[in-house]
Amino acid sequence: MEWYRLKLEGLKSSKIRLLMMRYIEYKEIFSKLELLKTDLNFTDTDLEKIINSKINKKYDDFKEQLNFFNISLIGLNSNRYPKFLKNIEKPPLFLFCKGDIDLLTSERVISVVGSRAATKYGESCCDKIVKGLVEQNVVIVSGLALGIDAIAHRKTLDYGGKTIAVLGCGVDIIYPNTNKKLREDIEKSGVVISEFPLGTSSKPINFPIRNRIIAGISRGTVVVESSIKSGSLITANLAFEEGREVFAVPGDIISEYSKGCNELIKNNQAKLVTSADDILTEYDWEKRKNVTSIEINLSGERLKIYDCLKTKLQLDEIKEQVNLDTSLLLSHLMELELEGYVKSLPGGYYRREEQF
Repeated sequence: MEWYRLKLEGLKSSKIRLLMMRYIEYKEIFSKLELLKTDLNFTDTDLEKIINSKINKKYDDFKEQLNFFNISLIGLNSNRYPKFLKNIEKPPLFLFCKGDIDLLTSERVISVVGSRAATKYGESCCDKIVKGLVEQNVVIVSGLALGIDAIAHRKTLDYGGKTIAVLGCGVDIIYPNTNKKLREDIEKSGVVISEFPLGTSSKPINFPIRNRIIAGISRGTVVVESSIKSGSLITANLAFEEGREVFAVPGDIISEYSKGCNELIKNNQAKLVTSADDILTEYDWEKRKNVTSIEINLSGERLKIYDCLKTKLQLDEIKEQVNLDTSLLLSHLMELELEGYVKSLPGGYYRREEQF
């Protein structure tokens, strides 16, 4: 976190990047300051800012602000920094994070983006693809915008998966306000990230910058629905330029909301996908075997509970389906979890565990 002292002192990001590439820890900078002038062409003004950063009065207030909002700060040379993002042309120097930061080092990460004005077709396709990816422990990344982004995040959570939301504003800013509840749910079991300093409001210029993180943090990008001028095409093009795989869901040739996807496919900039299997096969991610009721050693009430947990449910929802009193239901759930059939999730949810 101490590297951020240089940012607060006003040292240019390009200069901070050079220092981060040269040194592992902030304190190492001060061992041979004069070498920075000869080796890295730093000016006297740069050196003055570096020296002053050690006593920067804003730093303590900055740390208090992070603690108040329960926000983590990850620097480019941290072992918690997303390794796929680190490999893009100009990775962010710092990431502000709120939630489960361990998700940032996940191996299976796919971004799902699309139109803000999602159609029923787009929503259905997004649901199908996200469900298939979540079942194979793929972390879903999107931008918390209206439309396909929000659907991708929500469906991931509904299926008991993990999701990363990349913002075009500060992590302490709620935008868009209509996604406030979704944002809160993501913070509980996923993670929200941004490279923008705290207090940065949402501006149109921020979103292309945000999109490069969505593309860079992921192994590949899926465009579910997109018009020709959609921001999701910017994300797709950024992913393509970084050498990442781009996937597109084909759509109605007459619909404005499918023209972007169809063009990506037609121009060989994206691979046509109709299911999660197409994506899993591309990365040779072995598909887990689905376990049927016949293959498992369950019967009676325990089997009824297991069968109803195809999606995550809360206790009252399970109770409605299996018609058991609360104490007996909890006892069964505890036994099923100990035996590896059921998994408890944050927020009082349960879902069945398919992997044996």
